[in-house]
Amino acid sequence: MSSPVLDGLLTFRGKHAKTDQGGNPVWGDSVEIDLPRILSAEESAELRRKVAETAKRSSGQRCFYPLTGRVVSLCAKTYTGISFAAEGAGARFYRCTGNAPKDLSQKSCGCSRIDADALEGHVWQKVMEIASNSQKLQELAAEWIGTTDGNKSALTGRIADLDQQIAGMHASLTAVIVATAKQSKSADAIEAATAALNEELQQLQNLRAEAAEWLMELEESDRYAEDLRALASMASKSFPDMTPQQQAAILSMLELEVTITGPVPDGRRGGVPCTVRAWYAATGLDVPAASLSDEDWSKVASLLLKGRMGTVRRSVDAIFYKARTGNSWPDVIKETGATRQASKHFNAWTSDGTWDRVNAALADVERIPLPDPELLPPMTIEGRVDPSAMLYPEGRSRTGCR
Repeated sequence: MSSPVLDGLLTFRGKHAKTDQGGNPVWGDSVEIDLPRILSAEESAELRRKVAETAKRSSGQRCFYPLTGRVVSLCAKTYTGISFAAEGAGARFYRCTGNAPKDLSQKSCGCSRIDADALEGHVWQKVMEIASNSQKLQELAAEWIGTTDGNKSALTGRIADLDQQIAGMHASLTAVIVATAKQSKSADAIEAATAALNEELQQLQNLRAEAAEWLMELEESDRYAEDLRALASMASKSFPDMTPQQQAAILSMLELEVTITGPVPDGRRGGVPCTVRAWYAATGLDVPAASLSDEDWSKVASLLLKGRMGTVRRSVDAIFYKARTGNSWPDVIKETGATRQASKHFNAWTSDGTWDRVNAALADVERIPLPDPELLPPMTIEGRVDPSAMLYPEGRSRTGCR
């Protein structure tokens, strides 16, 4: 993409040449040398346009990963977003950083990739379920700080009792100081006589300050509840339509962390899309609900090459089974008794239209919708709900509840 290649022009001391304080070139004026053109002007313009389009497609939301650094793997490392253009549009995943250690002497952790769309959708759905449910939010808040009328009443009584004890302690200290001063004018004697009382007074004052702080938090519970209701209203209206970048901002405010607690389902550990399921999804066809009966097999046997010892029939059943489960070919072969020819048969039959004819011949068999594959491992999702941070980002803020 250089000027000599695209424009047939080589420039010495060009726009990046060293200049003095006055902007004059230190080593002389620019020198342009014409070269034989490799591409015509029209071809160069077309190449520039194509490259610009590719760059634009590669920098959109498709390659933004709001959960990067927020997902903790089984090996205690974090996941980061990664795309695989060679695997087709939408090939977005999260990969454990332990799989590509910076130190080449370290072994790869072996943690499996996780489908990005499925993981982001699942986590954001959980966030919306909590954030848009004011009752659930208030239950979390009450569990965290214990905002109940009984607590407020008990604290108010406790503070009043401590005030009486502190007042009594002050009176006792005054009496001791007066009595000691009459007997001895020594400051050391007065300090010794009041040491125990002063220590007890300090303890009472600390208890009073702690109780007052708790009461102040509880007295804010009404405003906190209003914030929670406002947050729930905002979440139900705006959260569903947020872009990945906006979601990332909310997740940052929530200090959200996802911890993987089990393995990624066997069928999708490698993160490679199932080609059989992709074919049924593209055609909009449902999947046969079970292996073919002898009667059903008779409808399609003539459309297929004959295989030794039922190999072709087992391949057909294996393909249907893979569509229903999304499992990897090695697992499908193990579970159905098919051979490695099954995947080759599927590729050949879809290429020459045979698989379309097989499905058309089986139009009357019982079918089920293409099931959603199990893409996600078990996980826990934790965060901190602080409504004031989201409602008043530049104003008041208080500690939230987890």
